[in-house]
Amino acid sequence: MELDTADDLCWRIVKTVADERGVEPHEIDHRLQDIVDVESLARLADQAWTSDHIDLSVSFRMAGCFVTVTGDETVRATYPE
Repeated sequence: MELDTADDLCWRIVKTVADERGVEPHEIDHRLQDIVDVESLARLADQAWTSDHIDLSVSFRMAGCFVTVTGDETVRATYPE
């Protein structure tokens, strides 16, 4: 796993959560590193994104959103109202 993969995934998650909440990314008051092991998640995602044999779905909560990272390079966030 390269650092760029972890950085890219981290940014995608924060940006997706910010978009779902209707705020700027710097306004998210939760640190992703305090919620999930970003390096481990990036390693899993990298393996899934480069393989047809791994089906990945990881979910967690961040800033009030339900966040899901899947093996097809999708990052989703849902903010329940």
